[in-house]
Amino acid sequence: IKSTLKINEDWRPLSFTKIGKIENSEIVFAGYGLEVPEGKDEKGKKLELYSSYFHLDVKDKWVMVFRYMPENLSEEQRRRFSRYSHPRYKTMIARQKGARGIIIVSGPNAKVKSQLIPLGTDASMSDSGMACISITDKVGQEILKSANVKESLKEIQSSLDSGKMKSGIPLKGIQINAQLSIIQEKRKGRNVIGVISAKDPHSPAVLIGAHVDHLGPEIGSGSRASGKEKSTIHYGADDNASGTAGLMEIAEYLADLNDKGKLPIKRSAIFAAWSGEELGLLGSSHYVRANAKMFFADEDAKLDKLFAAALNMDMIGRFENKLVLQGVGSSSRWPAEIEKRNAPIGLPITTQTDSYLATDATSFYLRGIPILNAFTGAHEDYHTPLDTVDKINFEGASKITKFMALLTRGLITSADRPDYVAMAKPEEKGTRGGMRTYLGTIPDYSQGDVVGVKLSGVTKGAPADKAGIKGGDIIVSLSGKELKNIYDYTYVLGALKVGTETEIKVKRKGKVISLKIVPGSRD
Repeated sequence: IKSTLKINEDWRPLSFTKIGKIENSEIVFAGYGLEVPEGKDEKGKKLELYSSYFHLDVKDKWVMVFRYMPENLSEEQRRRFSRYSHPRYKTMIARQKGARGIIIVSGPNAKVKSQLIPLGTDASMSDSGMACISITDKVGQEILKSANVKESLKEIQSSLDSGKMKSGIPLKGIQINAQLSIIQEKRKGRNVIGVISAKDPHSPAVLIGAHVDHLGPEIGSGSRASGKEKSTIHYGADDNASGTAGLMEIAEYLADLNDKGKLPIKRSAIFAAWSGEELGLLGSSHYVRANAKMFFADEDAKLDKLFAAALNMDMIGRFENKLVLQGVGSSSRWPAEIEKRNAPIGLPITTQTDSYLATDATSFYLRGIPILNAFTGAHEDYHTPLDTVDKINFEGASKITKFMALLTRGLITSADRPDYVAMAKPEEKGTRGGMRTYLGTIPDYSQGDVVGVKLSGVTKGAPADKAGIKGGDIIVSLSGKELKNIYDYTYVLGALKVGTETEIKVKRKGKVISLKIVPGSRD
């Protein structure tokens, strides 16, 4: 057939496509494009290999595949298949099989919001080594029809959705050529570093940081806004202008003491405004790599000889009834130090031991350095244009900044340093790599030792909101599975099927309430 497809209407390149010209090449349909290795389940039972490429020759051809994973898998199967269902992983498998390009079609059973994969969902600057495009269901159906395939796109997808392997389909007589070109908008992030130097340059320093970046207007896929709001400015007053302002205040306070000779400093204080946190801790990760290479000729070296502690402030502007200090388990010294420095301020503080955090402090903990992160909790305005300055609790932020300043002062004037406690990373039973199931809950990451998943709110109009779930609720069960923590929640969430009603139990004011919820799709 001869047909020209319209970009952004019929098809769209993926952000990780290899650019250039692809000559006329045949197409083969490889189901869901999955290759799930054999393994064993929790009871030790052998799990057989699942391959969409069974008896299928794809060398030098386009491979057309469905977007996610079979829709009617059991919960156990969904958890197993999930990690292998990301477009990048499918592309890698197709490339290893010798394919020339990959064509991804959502399929009618996927119930997605957008059939074409958005460009903003992949922030990596490296390509996949092969041509990658997504097409609409309509185009996918036209390709099948032109190849004289009797089954419709929906019928093929439905036959695969049970999870049973099925041979692929060579689409005879159909060829596609393409000219792919993507202009990557490369930007340079800049960490801003300030130092108050001690007389002894060999004494491990204390670092205090806060990320200075935010989403801006629709940067990447981090926005929680919907519709036209996505393309408006995301101000980031709490995340993280609040932490950045606190950092500057602490730097000025300690510099003033030092200038007046009132700071008997024994170790240097380093002040760091991190860039690229929202894209994956890029600024702090670059900093630790650069220091490791500079001082130890090894980018992966531990840095405990350079830093005694790393403090961080990420979202300290919405103080209500407590300050959350995360990473307390990284040093046995923290509980006593926190109590001592908080004595003149009197902040209500909740501590969390977990030191594997979604903020810049983690870059240092992984290098053998004790950490602490100050945080006042998630809220409905997080990563939306509604995170504005008029909602900042300035008095609360001021008290938190004073506490962190006293903590920093205590550390840089002490000859002793906090010990480092290595912790096992909490088991992440679920994965977000292939997860698209969406409920619209906003976890309360300051929940402490609460059993279940406490919520600080829900997104308006989201499945959770429609189900009657409210901020303050504690999710104790989802789809018949008891939940002890956020990791259990992620694990079960990834196994839910979009559009299929399930039961969710929440504890509200001491009473367990059973509700019905219909999971939606993120995409």
